[in-house]
Amino acid sequence: MTIPAGTLVPRDARDFGNYQLIAKLATGGMAEIFLARADGATRGDVIVLKRILPHLAEDDHFVTMFRDEADLARRLDHKNICHVHAFGEISSTWFIAMEYLHGVPLSRMMTRLSQAGKMLDMRVVAGIIMQACEGLHAAHEARDEKGQLMGVVHRDVSPPNIMVTADGTVKLLDFGIAKARGANSRTRTGTVKGKNAYMSPEQILGKPLDRRSDVFALGIVMYEMLSIKRLFHRDSDFLTFKAITEEPIPDIRERRPDLPPGMRAALLQAMARDPNGRFDTALAFGNALRNSVATLGGPASPADLSRLLATDFSEEMSSRDEILKAADDPGPLIPEVKPPPIPPRALRPTPSPPLPIAARSGELGHREHQKSDLFAAVPSMIVQQGSAPVVVPPLPNGVLDLSGTFPADTWMANPDTDLLGAHRRKTLRTMLLAIAGVAVIGGLLFAFVQLSQPRAARPQVAAVADAAIVDAPPIDAPEKVDADDRDHITALSRFGFLSLEATARTSIYIDGKLYGETPLKRLPLAPGMYKLKAVGPRGKVRYLKVNIYGGKDTDKGTLTW
Repeated sequence: MTIPAGTLVPRDARDFGNYQLIAKLATGGMAEIFLARADGATRGDVIVLKRILPHLAEDDHFVTMFRDEADLARRLDHKNICHVHAFGEISSTWFIAMEYLHGVPLSRMMTRLSQAGKMLDMRVVAGIIMQACEGLHAAHEARDEKGQLMGVVHRDVSPPNIMVTADGTVKLLDFGIAKARGANSRTRTGTVKGKNAYMSPEQILGKPLDRRSDVFALGIVMYEMLSIKRLFHRDSDFLTFKAITEEPIPDIRERRPDLPPGMRAALLQAMARDPNGRFDTALAFGNALRNSVATLGGPASPADLSRLLATDFSEEMSSRDEILKAADDPGPLIPEVKPPPIPPRALRPTPSPPLPIAARSGELGHREHQKSDLFAAVPSMIVQQGSAPVVVPPLPNGVLDLSGTFPADTWMANPDTDLLGAHRRKTLRTMLLAIAGVAVIGGLLFAFVQLSQPRAARPQVAAVADAAIVDAPPIDAPEKVDADDRDHITALSRFGFLSLEATARTSIYIDGKLYGETPLKRLPLAPGMYKLKAVGPRGKVRYLKVNIYGGKDTDKGTLTW
């Protein structure tokens, strides 16, 4: 029986071994998620049950991967990691039973703040990130039966996977795509693991990963908590990967000029592009944050965070009883699907909480950021290839959006895959096909013009065409071309590369479209003439004309302001 996400499980289909399935919360790429109770449990004692999808039960790869996830999760016993109660097999279906978390994911918290034009107090940010560091450190230090480090790397540290619970405990969620030494499952070539905008540079470039990759991802989360603004998210995967690996990171002081120097220094170290420049451990990152806010009264305690949720996120926190009451009624769980309204006074600073939310202009609620999936109230699930994507509707007031307790992105990745290179090649192939189409049409038009003109006029046209070819600089061909690289080299010859620097931060517009800020390094452009507009400090503007030749680098040097 297929049960839609966001509805009660029919009473005749609730039995699952020693568990009673109450409501279906979501369908992911390899599993479906239920709110459930163990037999004999009290009405309020609920769990989250994750079981492998029926059509994947016979797929050895997915069964092995699912068991690896469960085997790893049961070893991670820490107060800041979502606890796994049990895993096993019932009627040839593997399942994982984990604790139900009553709280608010960071993704929803930041969305609400952005919509209200607010920012988090720095002590709150430090308190949440410090607890997340403790959970990550415990996972990184996990050992096998022989006492050897398992080499766990989470690989998907992101706002939906960090939950602040009602008692102020921060829980790290979703080790579904974590990698540990000795895991039985093997990743498949050419696919992606983790949420793109929170990957480390080495993760994108297919280099070996260690715990410092998770430190980088947590640094991105901290940056976005402070700024309430997306850091690396762009309109395409290629641009997102390019931003993470190459583009300058905006100074956090532009958004939070009051940030303590020590807190900024800790953030910069966590987000160093070279892993050797980062903290060696997540625990060291957390300790640096504790010291950085010591003069402000120290990081927010669990009691402070609990009070913050009860005061400013009461709508999300009040729906557990409604859900459990609905579970005992015969009607549908939700009569209609619509997001909960934001109470007009829910996020107004009040004198009673010791950690008020500072009022400032946020940008996550702007139109361009609302398009993104990572800060949506309920992210879509990416399903197995060949299936239709399942969009998870919010339950009443959204509290049962357990987007962090199961994989929001279940693609598998080969750690040796250069993701940035793959997307570059995909983009080049697409542009190559477009250029080839234009060339064919142009050739046909040219032939038509040739045939329609008087014979005496044709030599002149041919002479002009020849002159154009002579004026273009030749493309240097390599003496020897590897057959495997021939297509890639052919594609590159259809593009030129623009490089430009400036003595001060400069925004570059090419033919009226903003391409980013200096420095631009080998920006791929189709051959042709372009008009560049450079907007420098204090709004100063300069205009340039640039000729781009196929297969050639065009370096315009440095603009001096």
